[in-house]
Amino acid sequence: MATGGRRLTVATTSPSDIDTLLASYEALNRGDISKVLEVIDEDIVWQEGALSPEAGSHRGRESFEAFFRSWLASFDEFTIEPLEVIERGEVLVAVVRQSGRGQASGIEVSVEIAHAWTIHDGRAVRWEAFGGRAEALEALATG
Repeated sequence: MATGGRRLTVATTSPSDIDTLLASYEALNRGDISKVLEVIDEDIVWQEGALSPEAGSHRGRESFEAFFRSWLASFDEFTIEPLEVIERGEVLVAVVRQSGRGQASGIEVSVEIAHAWTIHDGRAVRWEAFGGRAEALEALATG
């Protein structure tokens, strides 16, 4: 599968969960937030890293949506491009390029990070952000 001129690498045995995940990123990049929220479980547990203003563990689709919309409001042309998806047990690690232009500063930002998703029955029940692929895989190996 090609995305933005790069080849997306997918390593998994759960194509329906991968399809759900990739469709959500595609919907986000089209600006269709309602499609993204359809796959977020009402009681999702989500965690941002220590450097985020939202650092720590949170629960619920409403708080995840508020967090998500605050990111979207902070950037123009915000996109999240999946580069690789790795299956680790029941967790899918999406290595992504997150980019956009700061709405207030106009500064272009592009960073490669990782999102760890746990998807059950087509619904995301857990999400965690990591500084990159290695950090996510290490956390999953020790967690």
